[in-house]
Amino acid sequence: MSIKSGMILAGSILVCGVAPSNPARAQVADDNVLAESEDAFGTKVGLESTGIYSDRNTRGFSPLDAGNARIDGIYFDQVSFLTFKLKQTTAIRVGFGAVTTPFVAPTGVVDHQMRPFPEAYGQSVAYTRFYYGGTFLEHGLRLPIMGDKIALTGGLGFSESGQADGAMSHSWAVTVRPIFRFGRFQFVPFYGGGEFTRSDAKPLAVVTDGYVPKVPPASKYLGQKWARGKRDHGNYGATLRGSLSDHLYFRGGLFKSDASKSKNFSEIYRVEAEDGRSTHSVFADPAHDNYTTSGEGIFVLHYTDEKSSHRFYAGYRARDRYTETGGSDFFDLGTPIHGTIDQIAEPDFEFTGVNKGSVRQSSWMAAYVGILKNLGSINIGVQKAQYRASLFNGTTELTDRSRADPWLYNAALHLKLTRGLSAYVATQRGLEDSGIAPGNAANRDEQLPSTKSTQYEGGLRWDFGKGQAVLAAFEITKPYFSFDEDRNFVAIGEQRHRGVEVSLAGHFTKRFDILVGGVMMDPSVTGPGRGAGLVGPRPAGVPKFYGRLDANYRTGLPSDLTLTASIEYEGARPATSKTFDRLDGDQKMLPSVMVVNLGTRHLIHIDDKTNIGVRILVQNVFDDAAWYVAAPDVLTPKKRRSVLVVASLDF
Repeated sequence: MSIKSGMILAGSILVCGVAPSNPARAQVADDNVLAESEDAFGTKVGLESTGIYSDRNTRGFSPLDAGNARIDGIYFDQVSFLTFKLKQTTAIRVGFGAVTTPFVAPTGVVDHQMRPFPEAYGQSVAYTRFYYGGTFLEHGLRLPIMGDKIALTGGLGFSESGQADGAMSHSWAVTVRPIFRFGRFQFVPFYGGGEFTRSDAKPLAVVTDGYVPKVPPASKYLGQKWARGKRDHGNYGATLRGSLSDHLYFRGGLFKSDASKSKNFSEIYRVEAEDGRSTHSVFADPAHDNYTTSGEGIFVLHYTDEKSSHRFYAGYRARDRYTETGGSDFFDLGTPIHGTIDQIAEPDFEFTGVNKGSVRQSSWMAAYVGILKNLGSINIGVQKAQYRASLFNGTTELTDRSRADPWLYNAALHLKLTRGLSAYVATQRGLEDSGIAPGNAANRDEQLPSTKSTQYEGGLRWDFGKGQAVLAAFEITKPYFSFDEDRNFVAIGEQRHRGVEVSLAGHFTKRFDILVGGVMMDPSVTGPGRGAGLVGPRPAGVPKFYGRLDANYRTGLPSDLTLTASIEYEGARPATSKTFDRLDGDQKMLPSVMVVNLGTRHLIHIDDKTNIGVRILVQNVFDDAAWYVAAPDVLTPKKRRSVLVVASLDF
């Protein structure tokens, strides 16, 4: 059976759903991301996150863009976001957190953990006041139907949210996740999706010439009032896991992820002078389909006794991704000063032929993970991959094709040196995605080719009872994408991130929790693009140091008042890919920035089943203005001072 026909078969039995909650705690009211965090390397619950890494930035790369997402450990090619109600947590698996993870990837793994089987009936309603205005209203249902055999959970949400740059989005979503248990197996189909009925274009400050404008005031929208996109978002599929015998286990899943657009706009200010004088342009896109079908099936032969555990893996994973780009219409709006409102009447659009990209990738896989009590573990995996890609040019009607058939591997050795001290060494070679070309590229929004990447790493971990400390080193090498002479976003060199990371996770008293993490790197670029003067010595947007502290203090006062705080520090980083003579041969750098976030958490227990939760978070308390490097030479405003309020009732 092909992966596409298998997906249709799985999809034919789906009902729409929200993931079930953990019956041991409230579904919304008691969501506490710090309590869910095992280390300072990145955990997300709902709208909040902790740690130094995220699915968009881990050791200077994006594991999500690299195609390293998992649903309950099962391979998932993700192009659309998973709704909050569908998953319980998202963790970034790197270093010690990945030493026993089979088939781990060089850029790390984005591990989405779904909510478990609900054991009791319940509902939840929540109101969220977003950071920059707008609201999110949601309702959830948890319904056991037949003891611990069948349950159905569902929910509905409506959102109007603002962004730091003044852009607004309106959306709705429905999520449903029934759970069926039969014999030794659990079958879980799910659906989580909806539509963005309004998605304002994000104005981009393009600083190719090395001139960085002032950050606009918070919520000041510089885009066209009519540049409002519209797109679908959705993920659906099914997982199946269970024991075939006492020693043979199976887990697998088939998924579809959809991020198709019916309308889309890109607004660009190319800054060409110190005073902010810019060339202002807008791109309008025709309807574009963007979806992917993926899946994985793995058999696990396992033997466990009091002293050891042995697991042998054999499986297959595949994906089939389809992406449309191009056909756009271009409008030149003149040369305003960046930061001024520059509106025109909505024009008529004339679109041309659409580019059609296809990626088909698969791997046969085998691995062994062995664990010896009080000694350590070993993890060895190998994959034979097949990669086929094609791109049909809608203008020339020519098709470019590429292919690769590499061997991939991963290996990790973990040793317990003393009762509390352990060490690991590991290496991985992967075939990872490279994201999409940015909005100011000649090949804008094009799916970039998958490329080989390699990592070597090792570290020490000290468990001291009330917490743990980690010190690790790593080196990641992969192709570097930037602009060639024709402004195509292509691989023009090699990018190497060599660094050291630290993590301290402590629960020193019953009231106080703390996470402290930092990563110090020496990021560099080499290769033909560097020799031709197209890029400088450092990759754009990557700082040499990033650190974060997260803390909770439970006061013991009424409503279980908890005080929360986080401090983030990001070092100086290049805004541009190339160097400039007027800057003495350096790249244009953005200054370092430190952000302080303060908040409170309240939880009121009405009775055994009813809880009221209120979360208040003030982000960027001192309102520091700064730029975020979205791609080489491309800037958008970072988050400014704003307030998040979440009020929820679980009953």
